[in-house]
Amino acid sequence: HTHAHTHTHTHKRDKKGSIKINSNNMTDEANLLPVSEIGQQVLYCPLFECTLPHEMCKYGPHPDKCVAWLKENNPELYQQLTDGKTDSKSTEGKKKKSKNKNKNKKKLGEKVILISQIQRSKRKFVTSISGLDAFGLDLKTNAKKMAKLYACSASVVKCTPPPNEIQIQGDVKYEVAEFVLDKLKIPKDVIFFLEGKAKGKKGKRVRAFD
Repeated sequence: HTHAHTHTHTHKRDKKGSIKINSNNMTDEANLLPVSEIGQQVLYCPLFECTLPHEMCKYGPHPDKCVAWLKENNPELYQQLTDGKTDSKSTEGKKKKSKNKNKNKKKLGEKVILISQIQRSKRKFVTSISGLDAFGLDLKTNAKKMAKLYACSASVVKCTPPPNEIQIQGDVKYEVAEFVLDKLKIPKDVIFFLEGKAKGKKGKRVRAFD
């Protein structure tokens, strides 16, 4: 008397959202289960948008949400699946940001006055002065003073990277140097002309006063 045997497997979802697989001789259907070894515990993502096994979350609709949940609720599995890659990328990004901040601080904190002159046409010149903010001087106030003094328009221009500068319409670079020295009481050894400044060229520093 013979019995016809059919090989089946059962799985139950527990409270933690995991599935336990019970099998001895499993059918071909077992190959569809996302497990590396038959008989292992498979953990499924509890987020209703996903519900995939955790190792497959990256192919789901919201991988970022899944990673955030896993990192908070199961850090060990998170470490296994990501191998710490996510953390290292974020720390690299933070390092780059802090480096850029330090660069900007250095440029802003460099206490030098740079005066340059750019020729816009045969008779039109623009004189620019940067570095006043490093000495704690208000750019708008001093732009107004210079505009009155030289009877021309002057405006504050925001620069990236800093420092910001004042641009004055006219050929007044020597007058500006005198103004900075006499009126603003800035030491002459930090006042420079930028010779040969043009688009794409930084120019060469030359002392305004010997």
